[in-house]
Amino acid sequence: MHGWMKAAASVLAVALALSACSTGEDDAVPAATTLPSDASPAVTTTAASPATKALPPETTALPPTTAAPESTTTTAPEAETTDAVADAAADPDVSPPPGAGIGDSFYPWLGNSGYDVIHYELKLDVDPDTNTLDGITTVHGVSTGELEKIYLDLSGLDVSSVTVDGVAAEFSREQAELIVRPATPVPAGIGFTVEVAYSGTPERINDPGVPFARIGWFNQNGVIFTANEPSGSMSWFPSNNHPTDKATFTIAITVPEHSTAASTGVLVEESAADGRRTFTWQMNDPMATYLAAVYIGEFERHTQETRDGLIIRDYIPSSLTDEQRQATLEALSVTPGAIEFFEELLGPYPFDAYGTLVLPFSIGFAMENQTLSLHGDRTLIPLIIAHELAHQWFGNAVSPGDWSEIWLNEGFAHYLAFLYLADYGGHDIAALMANELQAARNANAGPPGSITVAQLFDFPTVYQRSTLTLYALHRHVGDETFFEILRQHYQRSDGGTATTPDFMAIVAQHAGPDAVALLASWLYSPEIPTTLD
Repeated sequence: MHGWMKAAASVLAVALALSACSTGEDDAVPAATTLPSDASPAVTTTAASPATKALPPETTALPPTTAAPESTTTTAPEAETTDAVADAAADPDVSPPPGAGIGDSFYPWLGNSGYDVIHYELKLDVDPDTNTLDGITTVHGVSTGELEKIYLDLSGLDVSSVTVDGVAAEFSREQAELIVRPATPVPAGIGFTVEVAYSGTPERINDPGVPFARIGWFNQNGVIFTANEPSGSMSWFPSNNHPTDKATFTIAITVPEHSTAASTGVLVEESAADGRRTFTWQMNDPMATYLAAVYIGEFERHTQETRDGLIIRDYIPSSLTDEQRQATLEALSVTPGAIEFFEELLGPYPFDAYGTLVLPFSIGFAMENQTLSLHGDRTLIPLIIAHELAHQWFGNAVSPGDWSEIWLNEGFAHYLAFLYLADYGGHDIAALMANELQAARNANAGPPGSITVAQLFDFPTVYQRSTLTLYALHRHVGDETFFEILRQHYQRSDGGTATTPDFMAIVAQHAGPDAVALLASWLYSPEIPTTLD
């Protein structure tokens, strides 16, 4: 999350900007048209209808401080929430029934056992004025054991009907679980489909790992957007809501004809009828549910490309003045070079496209939704843009096998973003890390390998000390070995999940027991180690 609400809303955006301080820098498509793989010519612009008022993008570096002034951050007004999720569905002391929960140490109710999801098909008809949706989600799965009950994670919303393989099924609700009883049990090893029809106003979730904001479906100043990490996606569609069960997605969003609807993946079709437009997005690579996104508002699309032709489609508010538009596009222009920088270090970009959706207001965080990162208007600085981009490799393509191992997301993205910043701005990485070390010591950062759920997005521990962990390893083993370790970590788990023991095994293979001991001291020692190598 530098991507997401990963540290208290204000702290996240500013702390990420800290290291930048020394720089002094800081579609419309015809109706019923099928689009080939989101292809668009480079540097094109298509205007959508006017949007709500926009704030000027942040184009200068923030001062070196670990807390943002109140004036730099605004948060969305609180919606109704489902507190039962925090009280029961995320309580390690409350055991879910058999079949519910995938075994996560922080979130025992998240995810479900007995099946693997292959593909989600979402059809969402959204009324932005009333903040309501009518949805049909079809889950295509394969059973891993006989299923007399099929559990799906869903919080709030009214379910009107459920079918299994086209046959009506009984269903009930318990906490954040939708419990489906097929007319006939699903045998082991069989493909099946569950179709759920539902409606209502999505209620944001009070997640114990995100104490500074409620997560899921946001409706603010005429814009709908989603920020789900870790549990929020179940506020707007039923799923197996854990990174260990990734799937491909088709997301079709129907909105008023003056609105644009963007999502994760590539835009494959757009059609119009009866004053409504439907945007169909296809994610062809496995994706964790928390990375699925819906963005609805009045946006215009701008397109860039990398040297190798990877499409970068950015959505910015239609309401920007010419000066604001130019500043926003200039800020986003670092993206192709940042992709090329990370590709040189890690290997090819993992997905079919990339881009950024910029909101017309500040939200105090950014979020690495797969292929289309979310930013407010004050996080468009190179460090944070690079952080969200780095997550496409580490966090998205390779996700944590348990939410207690969030350092595998945030430490990697944060350190890689610093490496990009050093290259982009001509900075000394040692000086940048010295600043991070001092900040971590001042904050008494704890061990990132031994956090509690309440520390899920603790900035000094999960961001800064995890970054220093990787920097210490980098110094110890040198460039060649360090980047070979990162490439192996990425390649072995691309499309799936990884754990700390998985990563440490790669370190042991390439760098030996001394490197493993160094890594362990930074991850698990109660005190911050006194040496970086």
